[in-house]
Amino acid sequence: MTALPEDPLLRRIAGFVQAKRQMALNETQVEALTIRLIDAMACAALARTEEDSQRLLHTFAAPDGRDTSTLVGGGRASSDDAAFCNSWLIRKLDWNDTYIGRNGGHPSDFIGAVLAAGEDAGRPGIDILRAIATGTHLMLDLCDAASAISRGWDPSTYVGIAATAAISDVLGLDEAQIANAVAMTVVSRNMLLARTGRVSAWKALASATAVRDCLFHARLAQRGVQGPDPAFSGEFGFERLISGPLDLELDAARDRTGDSHLKFYPAIYHAQGPLEACIALHKEIGGAPIEKVVVEIYDFAIRYTADNAAKWSPPNIETADHSLPFLTAHALLRGEFGPGSLHATLHDPDVRALAQQVDVHSSIPFSSRWPQATPSRILVLAGGKRYEKHTEFIIGHPARPLGLDDIRRKFLICATPLVGETNAAAWFDRLRLFSRLQTQAEIAAAIGGSPKTAR
Repeated sequence: MTALPEDPLLRRIAGFVQAKRQMALNETQVEALTIRLIDAMACAALARTEEDSQRLLHTFAAPDGRDTSTLVGGGRASSDDAAFCNSWLIRKLDWNDTYIGRNGGHPSDFIGAVLAAGEDAGRPGIDILRAIATGTHLMLDLCDAASAISRGWDPSTYVGIAATAAISDVLGLDEAQIANAVAMTVVSRNMLLARTGRVSAWKALASATAVRDCLFHARLAQRGVQGPDPAFSGEFGFERLISGPLDLELDAARDRTGDSHLKFYPAIYHAQGPLEACIALHKEIGGAPIEKVVVEIYDFAIRYTADNAAKWSPPNIETADHSLPFLTAHALLRGEFGPGSLHATLHDPDVRALAQQVDVHSSIPFSSRWPQATPSRILVLAGGKRYEKHTEFIIGHPARPLGLDDIRRKFLICATPLVGETNAAAWFDRLRLFSRLQTQAEIAAAIGGSPKTAR
């Protein structure tokens, strides 16, 4: 039998996972989790239509279709490869959920791994949702406790810890095994921040790479492998070198299923408010020539959306969707923003010229209200007139939540290019009933978008 590590925080996390396992999800929690699952699947379905996605998936998909886990949108692979591919697809378009405390991150980054592990282990839908709830809760508590980002560590560092807890839960690991699995992740899955400046495809691959290894760590612990101890505490522990002190709340009775923020537009979270404002301003301005644009926003946003020259002249899509100047210019000139928008204007001379004129400033009052609020203001001079829009809470923030009808619209937009409108609607209906699914075949149909009818 595997021994329980001595590290106090490893013990607390393992005990927390065990406590959450004993708590049934209520109807409200199931609804919140189902919405987030469908939102993540929508992002993955649309990402799958892209040419580079097809190339990468072809590398991992089993040619005979007999491997153990389903790829979003169809096909099968080993559970390790499915964990990687599905998590990568969910993250690829930067349209999945987010959360901001002292640290930022994307809780749904690990959903693909939990789906793969849960299907492989034959778990029913309700167990998979509970594991997602457990991992999300831990992820949000980590973000609230300490800022690893400010020390140069990628959000995937926290995603890995949360993913290991969620995977350990869905695989049914005992308390000692959970602690040892988390210990392995804590000492090995710490990633340098690589999503500022010129952003690359690694932005989407980082968490996917992390969660693939988390599944491996959980299986090692399940087979009796002892993790390093201590992992968090000690002279060279995670708290000293990576995060700083982690005073985690870990209150298993607290409901955090609705605390993550969903995205209305397929771009970096901090641009959601400015995009909404600029689309509205486009209608007011009409066709008047734009003479000046000023964006006022909280300081944290500038660190990721207006930090260097590449954000005013983005060389690729990944940088453009993290560029507040470029996104502002696009929305003001086009009056829309959705899937494919950046592909249409990345090299548009008018958009690129206006982006050069966008001034981005940090607002002390806005910064003081962040992250409890997400305030921004757009000021535009056009045709000799002044236009202004202020947004206090981003659409998808818990103060302005997206409901099931909103997520259905998003899912149909994302899944229709992959499977057609009729099949997309049927796919949504299966995912809507995910908590009732019992068999591996039903889970596989829900993940893969199969036309089979779920019970």
